[in-house]
Amino acid sequence: MWFFYCAEKTISLSAGGLEVKYAKEGVTIKDVAQLAGVAPSTVSKVMNGSSEISPDTITRVEKAIKKLNYRPNSIARSLRKNHTRTLGIINNSHSNKNTFVLQLMVGVEKAAQARGFSVFLCNSASSPAREKDYLEVLLDKQVDGIIFLDNVVKERALPSWHLNGVPIVFLNQYVTQPGYHSILPDDYQGGLIATEHLIARGHERVAYINGRLKHEASQSRLQGYKDALNKANIPFESQLVQGKDTWDEEGGYSSTHTLMTLSKPPSAIFCANDTLAIGALDALHELRLSVPNDVALIGFDNSLASAQKRPPLTSVEMPFLEMGKRAAEVLLEPPPTREMIHRLPCQLVQRQSSLGP
Repeated sequence: MWFFYCAEKTISLSAGGLEVKYAKEGVTIKDVAQLAGVAPSTVSKVMNGSSEISPDTITRVEKAIKKLNYRPNSIARSLRKNHTRTLGIINNSHSNKNTFVLQLMVGVEKAAQARGFSVFLCNSASSPAREKDYLEVLLDKQVDGIIFLDNVVKERALPSWHLNGVPIVFLNQYVTQPGYHSILPDDYQGGLIATEHLIARGHERVAYINGRLKHEASQSRLQGYKDALNKANIPFESQLVQGKDTWDEEGGYSSTHTLMTLSKPPSAIFCANDTLAIGALDALHELRLSVPNDVALIGFDNSLASAQKRPPLTSVEMPFLEMGKRAAEVLLEPPPTREMIHRLPCQLVQRQSSLGP
């Protein structure tokens, strides 16, 4: 994307023996054309990537642009073309410490950049007032689309402010109103493949340690766990589902102690996230139980820490980068489908904690 930038007041360049003085702040497309010896329309075609221009002409125009430090006025271009080639992200997350929020945003940026778009990032921190303020800023900047992002999968209401026809997409959150695209991870499928993996390894007593009960991700992963048991004709036992309504290590630690005191303890544990799995691993080590020889263990999220534990943890990887890319793609090129909620599949990353040495 081209931006106008002003530096020194004047420069002197020689073009065909003729000295031409330009004030950088006044450089126009006609000046570039004169220096390159082409028509202004040719300069415009070169800057827009036209295939009609010869390589020699492209080289001359690019050299002239560089010498003159020419940057077309993006606002003027947007008025002529009715777009600014910019997107906005309003991040509703409470904290930017979540690495997966960063992955979502990087995914958006990669897909946008590949199409010649820039991205404005705004952090509303779950404040409706701040969301409104940032929305007004983005609309004033005439962005070509806006992505609403959150760190927790949940249903939300549509923005109550007038969007002036600007398209919007929801990322890691969703709306049920028709006509609006939402991009989500398939938490259910993630829970299913994790449990199926343990069953395929010969485990019939598979426990599940849940996260926050009010979070849809927890319930979706739990349902995937239940359906995997059902498909394998393994009876569901409520006592094998534990949780302390938290995503923290302490929840995994205390829940594991509870599970291992059962008259028939599990031979495998599936945890709703990696932090719970790390707490479970600490408890199993404390109980002098070998992982995976005595108890196999799986986490969820495939965080950096999961690969660094001993043994390294098998984990379900969330498609955060792909979700961000898909959000930008859907925003810029809406698919011809009635499907409004797009769920991207998770992948199982197999490591020693479920496979053995």
